[in-house]
Amino acid sequence: MSSEPTLRLAEFDDAERIEELVESSMTASYALSPQDIEMISEAVFDTDHIRDRIDSSETIVVVAELDDVVAGVVEATLDEDESEIQWLHVDPERRGAGVGTALFERIQSELADEGIEEPRAVTLAANTSAGTFFERFGFKQIDERTTDIGGRESVEYVFTAQADEEAQQDESESDADQPPEIPETASAMDDTELYLGEDPFQGTEGWFVETFSDADRSEQYGYYCLNCGSADVAMDNMERVRCGDCGNTRKPDDDYDGAYL
Repeated sequence: MSSEPTLRLAEFDDAERIEELVESSMTASYALSPQDIEMISEAVFDTDHIRDRIDSSETIVVVAELDDVVAGVVEATLDEDESEIQWLHVDPERRGAGVGTALFERIQSELADEGIEEPRAVTLAANTSAGTFFERFGFKQIDERTTDIGGRESVEYVFTAQADEEAQQDESESDADQPPEIPETASAMDDTELYLGEDPFQGTEGWFVETFSDADRSEQYGYYCLNCGSADVAMDNMERVRCGDCGNTRKPDDDYDGAYL
């Protein structure tokens, strides 16, 4: 698989593939029933609707390709007052390659070329991870509204870029949240001696670090929770890392593409 996605404006021939990947993305990432997902897909992502938006002067549609396959899509509406970034989706089978990040940055660039420097970003409330994704780009939620999609009333969250002072304050607070000192070794649940790595990553309650079974740190054993000092840490098939003692949890970050509009 290619290491980086290729980005371009969507074309008519992309419509069927976009419809397919959006339905897959929503199935994997949205807290909606299969019936609701099918309804939204038919109302918004029918091939003809997609082609209409590709052809419209009031909409920008960008796709990302990996190995010549469309792996993600993002749309934005053009309006001098309230331009919005909408419907960012990544194929579940091609997540983890930075597609979501690349799409979000590209759509912001496309809007900037149109003279729009501060677009809003909108997501359905059913997409529970989108807020974290937007926050990585300095956005914060400012509103909640209802919208009609295919005859179904849905809740949307509206995000906007933070003011410079607020963003700097958040950055300062983030800088202050540093990992604790990492022990050289720790004990596994079976008393196996573990050697701790040097690159901690943050969870909901504290930090994690990789563990190794050898002093050279060439054979990874698992993970260690720096929040409570436990090696009872597991990774599930969605790449979530969770401490069995204190509940500290790390969801895949995006570089995982954990949030899709």
